[in-house]
Amino acid sequence: MNIRIITFNIRYDKPDPDNQDWRIRRDPIAALIREYHPDIIGTQEGKAHQLLDLHRRLPNYQSIGGDRTGTGTGEHCAIFYNQNRLISLDSGDFFLSDTPNIAGSISPKWGNPVPRMASWAVFGVAQDTKTITCFNTHLDYTSAKARELGATLIRDRMIHCNPDTTYLFLTGDFNAEPDSLPREILSDLSANPITLHDALAGVELNKQQSIHGFTGEAFAAVDTIYYDSRLRRETVTVDDRKWQGIFPSDHFPVIANFVDD
Repeated sequence: MNIRIITFNIRYDKPDPDNQDWRIRRDPIAALIREYHPDIIGTQEGKAHQLLDLHRRLPNYQSIGGDRTGTGTGEHCAIFYNQNRLISLDSGDFFLSDTPNIAGSISPKWGNPVPRMASWAVFGVAQDTKTITCFNTHLDYTSAKARELGATLIRDRMIHCNPDTTYLFLTGDFNAEPDSLPREILSDLSANPITLHDALAGVELNKQQSIHGFTGEAFAAVDTIYYDSRLRRETVTVDDRKWQGIFPSDHFPVIANFVDD
């Protein structure tokens, strides 16, 4: 098996001024995706009309995932997948709170001001007997406690993946640096034979940094891909280039290739 995955915070349509406006950025984002031709893209912050814009420009891709409010109007953690290679077998959402099955739920003691969520999907892969299970999330920006409890909830869901039948991935904007507690929690699946590795581990920290606020000067390493250690990370990069003359988002995407030796 070989698989290419992107994690990409595409920034919600605020709207922003000038070249930061979504109507300007949507074509460069689609161009980037077409260039890399990934199998899976874990996106964060996209609203329904933004996802529709990408679907119109990327006809080979479908996506799964609802929004964090449960109304269809909020931000999504949508997982796009290449329909030419993958088949969606199962999918769902859960919400990062004490009541994860209630859409839009918040637990006040967690300290997050807005709902947070994770989306997941199981994909069949053409000409391969093992499936791929991908979780995708966007942890809270303001509350360290919410990030830690959210990471714990995601980890506890991932523990139930069957290592005999699937390879496991986690994409996301974790709003947390590599050595932080939430990131440590997410890589510790001690109750499952699957071990997750950070795709950017071993890369110089300044080259892991992904959020740049449209300046091109990244200052925090908050975006990454966690991958099943039974696969080999072949390549990984944080793409800090302009596309069609502009930065496509206020985050740089992380792109990685994995192979089953």
